[in-house]
Order: sequence, then C-alpha cells, then structure tokens
Amino acid sequence: MDVLTVKDLSVSFYRPEGETEALKQVSFSLREGEILAVMGETGCGKSVLCKSILKLLPDIARIKTGHISIRGEEITGYSEKQMQKLRGSFFSMVFQNPMTALNPCMTVGEQIGEAVRLRRPELSGRERRQRVAALMELAGLNPSKDRIRQYPFQLSGGMAQRCVIAIALAAEPAVLFADEATTALDVTVQAQILELFLKLRKRMGMSIVLVTHNPGVAAAVADRVALMRGGELFRIGDVEEVLEEIIHSHNLT
Repeated sequence: MDVLTVKDLSVSFYRPEGETEALKQVSFSLREGEILAVMGETGCGKSVLCKSILKLLPDIARIKTGHISIRGEEITGYSEKQMQKLRGSFFSMVFQNPMTALNPCMTVGEQIGEAVRLRRPELSGRERRQRVAALMELAGLNPSKDRIRQYPFQLSGGMAQRCVIAIALAAEPAVLFADEATTALDVTVQAQILELFLKLRKRMGMSIVLVTHNPGVAAAVADRVALMRGGELFRIGDVEEVLEEIIHSHNLT
C-alpha cells in the first residue's frame, strides 16, 4: 500500500504583482519503505512540493487544486490543528542548514528532549532521558554527557545535522522529508548521512522523500527518481533508468 499519494496538486503564490504558479498538476505516490529522490534545478518547486504536503506554505500561497492522502485517508482539507498532529508523528522534515533549525540557546540534550516531551508526554523524566540517548545513538551521535551538554555552535556540520535527524525521529515518523539535507556538508560527511538514511529505512521501515539537485546523491540511496521542471513533475521512474536518461540527454547537448 502507498503511504502517501499526491494527485493533480497545483499551488500558486499571490503577490501584489500577480499570481505565480509554483506547482502544476503534480501527481506521484510514495511506497512503504521507499526512498524517492525529487530532483530538479533551483526554483523548480521541489521544496514547495514538500511544504505543500506538510501545510507549511507561507500565507501568500494557496493550494488551488489536487488531493493529498496518507494510507488512503484524504488530508487535503485538514485544519492546522489536525496537521500539527501529523507533523512529527506521521511526517517529519530535515532541512538543508541544521544551524538554522537548531536553537542556539539550548543544548543538544535539551532540544532532543523537548521533541520527545512533545511527542511522548507520558514518559517520566528518566524514560525521556533514556529515549534521548536512544535517539542520539540511532542518529549516529555518541550520547555521552559531554555531547548532550553541547550547544549547536560546538558541533560540526555533520554532527548538527545528526542532531536535527534525532529530533525528527522522536515520534518515529512514517515519512521523512529531507530537503537538501546533505548539500551543506562535505563529501565524506554527506556519504555518512546518506548511509544513515539507508540504515533508518531498514531499521524503522520509514519512507523518505529526498530533495536534491545532485544525481550522485540520488544514485547512492534512492529507489526511484522524480524529475521536476518549472513546477511540473515530468518524469518518475526507477533510479537507474531515469539517471541514465539524464546522462544521455546531457551527452547529446
């Protein structure tokens, strides 16, 4: 069964100078346990697509047409209160720059612990601390006292991104959106984060939507690739098939 289905989704931004179509009749499905890479040039609508599904669009944006459903349940008309229950429980998102996602005034342990408290309020203080340590280990962070007490500015880019991933995993989401989550990292750390995504998929059975402009990233972890251009999804298929088409098209130009 598909965990997420999007059909004929169109989104526009309304500014004083007029309407801008950001998404045009986008349709795709995400399978259980699948990693889907969404690729395209900057400004093609990749991030808007993710934020439309999560209902995190700015006030000037509006979903014009289309349907979004999770495991067969329509959520297109969900209120903000209903969406808040889904974010972090069914959906989670990891953004490109971890330093903008983390609170500079809170330690690593405090920030992961706050995510656990919000999603698992029934846990005692001791159980919450145990859960924080487990999430840190799951994300590849050493749950030592020194690490737990560190602030974001004391972390490397890779460690900060692992901290953001640990927060995103607090409620064991079914679908993780990773929006250019490896772009700001060097090649070695990028490979480690991609390997972490593969381990999380295997261990937790989660589905991942990986937004990237890098074919190498898609080739490393994705099962399928969706290509976007000008707000439209014009090609979706198995990763090897789609990337081979990209290579051939570039060789012809």
